[in-house]
Amino acid sequence: MTGTKKFMNWLVVFVLFMGALVNYIDRVNISVTAPMMIKEYGWDTASLGIVFSSFFWGYFLLQMPAGWLADRFGGRRILFGSSLLWAGLTFLTAFPGSLFGLTTVRAVLGATEASNNPAQASFIGRHLPRALVGRIQGFTHSAISLGPLIATTLAVYCITQWGWRSVYYVFAGLSLLWSLAWFWATRFSGMTDDMTAERPSTEVSESKSKDGIFENPLRKAEVWGSSIAWFSNSYVFYFFLFWLPTYFIKARGMSVQEMAGLATIPWAVLFCTMNFGGWVVDIIKKKSKHSIFWRRMVFAGGFVWSAVFIFPLQNVETSGQAVLLISLAFLALGWTWPVASALPIEYAPRKAGLITGFMNSWGQVAGIVAPIITGAVIAGGKWDKAFLVAAVVSLLGALLVAIPSRYSTGVASSAELPDTSPLAT
Repeated sequence: MTGTKKFMNWLVVFVLFMGALVNYIDRVNISVTAPMMIKEYGWDTASLGIVFSSFFWGYFLLQMPAGWLADRFGGRRILFGSSLLWAGLTFLTAFPGSLFGLTTVRAVLGATEASNNPAQASFIGRHLPRALVGRIQGFTHSAISLGPLIATTLAVYCITQWGWRSVYYVFAGLSLLWSLAWFWATRFSGMTDDMTAERPSTEVSESKSKDGIFENPLRKAEVWGSSIAWFSNSYVFYFFLFWLPTYFIKARGMSVQEMAGLATIPWAVLFCTMNFGGWVVDIIKKKSKHSIFWRRMVFAGGFVWSAVFIFPLQNVETSGQAVLLISLAFLALGWTWPVASALPIEYAPRKAGLITGFMNSWGQVAGIVAPIITGAVIAGGKWDKAFLVAAVVSLLGALLVAIPSRYSTGVASSAELPDTSPLAT
């Protein structure tokens, strides 16, 4: 691969990273402006809770259709079109009009942003080197860990300077800028989703290779196991995302300032682990005859070790110990992201968008139920039970990934396809 080609590849990957960051910022900005919206419109917290969850309704419903569209028409086109839509919907959030209107806008915003992960996977599987999939996906998904930090800081600044509506003006502008960056970066790199062009003959040495290992992936237990396991990953993630500040303040007695400082540590750990894990899984692919087996074991191992560190949180004595254990749990959980996001491309690169959409659908179910279950469990201050549930769900994920098959027992080397793409040379 020439130096220019490498540069263009990584430029596109960086733009994908920024897209994931902007996408995720748009999910959490409303939590920062919520107190001002409640005060101005006289809404209660129960009603606003419905607004919060409405994003996930649209996000869940459009996951698989978005993945199918990306596989059919190209991830570049779908990402560009949907990003223009979510920029407009972010802007409209500043003018809710009514509770129903705000709920509708957030639900449609979730539907438009549903394309992000499936379209990214479809684009990566079609255009970028297969040998780099783990680190590419680890890097782009690590934007998730930065979203809560950047969104909160930027939103608070906008509110103090120009009022709460300015948050949506600024964030809509960021989405629009990203749309333009994506269009030009992919155009200059030559990755323009020419769906009529045939792949070079050197890319596939077997007729079966065009569709990867599974021609009908949604009929395979391995895909179902990995997808339902993603529910476990997302449950633990959303458990901490929604409740970590409350835990530090209510259960550990921290001030808001102390919480703001310590709460950043687990997210920074998650960012580093997701990137490092991407490099490791790519090395596994390069060195091992049973790369999918070992990737699945890394996937399962992340769940097990996450549970090991979450379980003691039931009886932790100090705030420092709690931060340490949560950070170690994130250190373990971070390994699952690059592996899980790479598996759809390994299973069926031509249908990676559809598989990713299917997996993400299970993750969005977790985004809906995790806050509800946790809220019910911690009623009366029962945080120990909430941590126990999270640990059990994490272990369930490990069992689902390790469903016995030739891709979880190390006997599938004859079916695992080598990376013969010209981009990887």
